[in-house]
Amino acid sequence: MTDVHQLPNRTGGPAPESSRHMFEWGVVGVVAQVVFTAGWVIAETWQGPRYGLIQDTISDMQARTAPHVWFPIVCFAVGGLGTFGFAVFGLRPVLSGAGKFVALSPWLIGISALALGNSFPLIPCRLSDPGCTATVQLFSPGGLTDAVVAGLALFVLAFTPGPLGRRLGTLPSWRRVRPVMMAARVVCPVSYLLLAVASSIASMPAVGLIERLLAASCSLWIGALAANLIIESRRHVSGELPVSVVSKF
Repeated sequence: MTDVHQLPNRTGGPAPESSRHMFEWGVVGVVAQVVFTAGWVIAETWQGPRYGLIQDTISDMQARTAPHVWFPIVCFAVGGLGTFGFAVFGLRPVLSGAGKFVALSPWLIGISALALGNSFPLIPCRLSDPGCTATVQLFSPGGLTDAVVAGLALFVLAFTPGPLGRRLGTLPSWRRVRPVMMAARVVCPVSYLLLAVASSIASMPAVGLIERLLAASCSLWIGALAANLIIESRRHVSGELPVSVVSKF
C-alpha cells in the first residue's frame, strides 16, 4: 500500500495549514447544500394555492412570474458556487491519488453544481399560472436551457455515487460515507429515471415530488462528502491521522 497526498510537519503529521484548508472547504460544502436546499424548501411556502409540491417542479419557482423569484435564484447560485469550490479546491486535492474516476469526480460534481446553480435565462411562466403550458415553457430560451442543462447536470449527479462510492469504500478515511453513497447509488438513479418517465407523460404525474426526492438525495451525498472532509481535517489536527488522507492500493 502506498500513501499519497502526504502532509508532513515536524511531528510527522499533516501541515496545520493543509488541515485548515480541508476544514474550511468542508464547511463551505456543507453550507452550500443547506443554502441550495433552503432555496427550494423555503420558496415553496409563498408560491400560492395553484402551485403544488407534488405536481409542480422546483424549476417553476425560478420562472419570471414566480413570486420573490430572486430568493431561489440567489440560493441556487450560492449553493452552486459553494459546491464547486468545495469539490474542486477541497475534495479534488485530497482524492487526487485515489484513481482516475475518483480524481475526475470533483470536477463532475463542481461543474454540475454550477449548471444547477444558474437560473438564467428565466423560464417565462409557471405551469400553475393560467395559460402556461409545458409547450410554452419548453419552446422558450429559459425552458429549453433548463431542460437540457439541468437534465445533464442531474444525470451526472444521479449516476456518480455508484462508481465513486465503490472506490471510496476501499479508502479507510472515507469508509464512513459508504452507507450514504450506497443509498444514493440506488435512490438517485431510480429517481432520475422516474423523473424522465414522468416528464415524458402529458399529465406529468408526481414530477414535482420526484424532482424533490432527487434534489434532496444529491445534496445529501455531496453533503456527506463535505462532512467527512471536516472530520478528517479534525483528525489531522488531533494527530489521529498522522500520515495521509488518501491511500492508493
